[in-house]
Amino acid sequence: MNNISLKKSILLLSLANLFFFFQFILRLSAGVFREDIMQRFAVDVASFGTLAGYYYLGYAGAQIPLGIMLDRLSFRFVTSLAIAITSIGTLLFATAMDWGMLVFARFLIGIGSGVAFISIVKIIKTCFDPKHTSMLIGFSFTCGLLGAVFGVIPMRILFDNLGYEDTFYALAIFGFFIAAIMFIFAKTGNEDRAGNEDEKNNSSVRDSLKSVMSLMLNPTILIIGISGGLMVGALEGFADVWALSFFHHVFAMSRAESAAVTSSVYIGMCVGGPLLAMFANILRSTNLMIFITGMLTIIVFMILFYVPSLSVYSATILMFFLGILCCYQALVFITTTKVVSESSAALAIAVVQCINMSFGHFFHSVIANIFVKSWDGMIGESGGAIYTLENYIYALAIIPIGCGVGQFGFVYLSWRAKKRGSESAVSSQLCNKMSRS
Repeated sequence: MNNISLKKSILLLSLANLFFFFQFILRLSAGVFREDIMQRFAVDVASFGTLAGYYYLGYAGAQIPLGIMLDRLSFRFVTSLAIAITSIGTLLFATAMDWGMLVFARFLIGIGSGVAFISIVKIIKTCFDPKHTSMLIGFSFTCGLLGAVFGVIPMRILFDNLGYEDTFYALAIFGFFIAAIMFIFAKTGNEDRAGNEDEKNNSSVRDSLKSVMSLMLNPTILIIGISGGLMVGALEGFADVWALSFFHHVFAMSRAESAAVTSSVYIGMCVGGPLLAMFANILRSTNLMIFITGMLTIIVFMILFYVPSLSVYSATILMFFLGILCCYQALVFITTTKVVSESSAALAIAVVQCINMSFGHFFHSVIANIFVKSWDGMIGESGGAIYTLENYIYALAIIPIGCGVGQFGFVYLSWRAKKRGSESAVSSQLCNKMSRS
């Protein structure tokens, strides 16, 4: 903990949490305004899937470079820069007149958003007593998820009242305001030095890049990253974008009801992390708990696909449960820290997060293209394509399939760990016998 006044520390953390809240709103905006965007730019669902996925490409690509910048520069400066980039992307999203510019704007939003949670962790570790770390990180994560809840129903209401352009103008102005407050009023000499006081002990940028390459070529890290990425479709592929239209068209829910049901995923995530961690401790196996969450996620999607009619109440409970299961990602990070040294843990998590988030683009691209290929040509009164339950099942089936494949990566890791443990035990017994003889 550095010598920074409590007021400044609270201000820094509050602004970082506000940014985390803000970027979740932008993350969900594509799904909330899907039909409006498609009509405005006259694109099909495949093009929309590309747009949705570019947020995750930007987010994934920013994880490592921004993480290195946070270690070497003032976190106030880096976070302000990231918020400004996000706001510029939002402004471009409002003013874009062609599809390419809109995709680029979405990509910029993803890049800026990539530093949100990393900066929170950095500020907490730098400015607060270590005994408060877990509590403050948990609180900050909840703040971000509240942004996801706000990003569905209230954002739709705001959009209906202000319109497309004014809604994103308002969001951009809000983002620039946060960036300005962070850069101007949160400045302290101690804080700026805090971001660099250990610079002499830090490895060079070249050494950091070597460490990144080493981790990305580490078979265990790759298994964790790819397996976790294959399981991320329930959140990044379904809840973030496609859930609203799924409940609206398949279960004939109103837009408000669809939004309420989808929001319950993020409410479930508010309590899911501690619950899954507790069960993992009871089972004494993080990998086994990840496998169980994968199996339960598949069951949730089977219910969504094959139960003919779900009430709003039933769907809300089901999505709340899915939100709890989506917190398996916290267990993935725990698994990551167990296979690397303590000094490499933060960088290893950044690499795994980079791989995980890139799968958001994969899921959106696959889902959108399957929609196009399975579409029977039906068109509604507004001129938009009409998709049937079968279309949704075909397109969204990649989510439980990916989950089923991904969870076995963690089964393999668990099996390998037990095998190595038994081999070590046998070797130890042999050594003891030899020493006695």
